[in-house]
Amino acid sequence: MRRTIFTFIMLCFVTLTLQAQDVWTAAGSSTIFGSHWNETDTSNDLTDKGDGIWELTKTGCILEQNVKNELKVLKNHSWAESYPAANYVFTVKETGTYSVTIQFDANNFTINVKTTKTGDAVIGEKTWTVAGSLEILGKDWAETATENDMIKQEDNVTYILTKTNLTLAIGTYKYKICANHGWAENYGDENDPEGNASIYIKEDGIYDVTFTFNSATNKVSATAVPSVTDGISQIASDIKTKKVIFNLQGQRITVPKQGVYIINGKKVVLK
Repeated sequence: MRRTIFTFIMLCFVTLTLQAQDVWTAAGSSTIFGSHWNETDTSNDLTDKGDGIWELTKTGCILEQNVKNELKVLKNHSWAESYPAANYVFTVKETGTYSVTIQFDANNFTINVKTTKTGDAVIGEKTWTVAGSLEILGKDWAETATENDMIKQEDNVTYILTKTNLTLAIGTYKYKICANHGWAENYGDENDPEGNASIYIKEDGIYDVTFTFNSATNKVSATAVPSVTDGISQIASDIKTKKVIFNLQGQRITVPKQGVYIINGKKVVLK
């Protein structure tokens, strides 16, 4: 009888110990994890290797050369405790299909990532979309909004989107440029805590905002200029001396005709 009671107590103790064990999960770029920064995705739980070391290997990851891949490791499927404080970032030197192993040391909360190329991969032409503040883009941080897709220019590396006649109050408006209507690859301002780029409006008014993205350098920029008022025009001969001319669709124009253009950052009506 005593042995039975002792065995029962030990089983309860072991069960409670197992139930109390922490779970560590990796979350980050969908190119690695399938889901995008999903802290509840149990398919990305790490395996306990003993001595405080946890590990997860993801296979068949298509990674692009020099494109940042980001992740964190979090405790018990919650962002209340996650490491590192800033995202862990890594890149690969060659585009291809990879096996990615994430190792987490729960003793000192450090992460190590090992990548092994397992095959070749081809990255097709990307769609670049502006996502950010509702007041400028019509939808709030909507990476799937096709109306905010950028237009490729003649140089094949510059993309532009212009939003016109926006009523904007004084303030800062945030945005990012994302690839293929997802957040796996996105660009903004690395000096911002959340990586967002900013547009600063110094006084209330109606503005035209033009976003520019260079896909070769990943440089992001935006300009906001007051919208044109009725009756404003400019002599055609003066226009021809300008170096940077875009139509309202964001396409660069060499010889403008009658219509409305963005010339050196200003909206102009040609009659």
